[in-house]
Amino acid sequence: MSWGGSFQLMQTLRKSPAVLRHFRQDRAQALSHGDPLFKVHYLGTEKIYSLDVEQAAEAIARLLEKSPVAATLDKIGKEHALVVRPRYVEVKEISTGRQLTKTYLKDIAYCAADTTRPNVFLYICKQRGQQLQCRVFWCSRPDRARDMTACLARYFQSALNDLLEDETNHTKEEERKEDGKPFPTMGQSKSSTLPADLRRG
Repeated sequence: MSWGGSFQLMQTLRKSPAVLRHFRQDRAQALSHGDPLFKVHYLGTEKIYSLDVEQAAEAIARLLEKSPVAATLDKIGKEHALVVRPRYVEVKEISTGRQLTKTYLKDIAYCAADTTRPNVFLYICKQRGQQLQCRVFWCSRPDRARDMTACLARYFQSALNDLLEDETNHTKEEERKEDGKPFPTMGQSKSSTLPADLRRG
């Protein structure tokens, strides 16, 4: 086979659905770093004024209207990855790895699979000094939207448990200080606990 024929064959193989699917899977795995990752289409963000369900429904409707192929949602533009980290959620383009959004769990007020559009997943967040924002995602299957909701719920609970544990440790530290007992620190020298007359040597 000539060099030109080999090059053409390679180009054809690279564009084949099986190769592209394998490439996207590898890219997605590289983006996750072992954390839960969901392949979605990120439709965008809309500002809202309250946590009212109607506000979220209107935001979803506006974003679907803006979609260039709203009639064929299963073929919406670029694929994105929603990655759930222990402290935050990020959205990345699978093809480039570029981060589009990053939202800390503590800033998320609500998340759910939409009841009227079961393929839609959304979460509402409010970062410091900003208005409420509704981020909307299209999932290939309704069960994926439900899985995303359940996954975030588990991470919310884990983050809450960590927060409560930190508060408990802080309270214990304050109580020890009030009792006049120093809080133990890592790397404390044993000689510092000796009586003054012995330390003088």
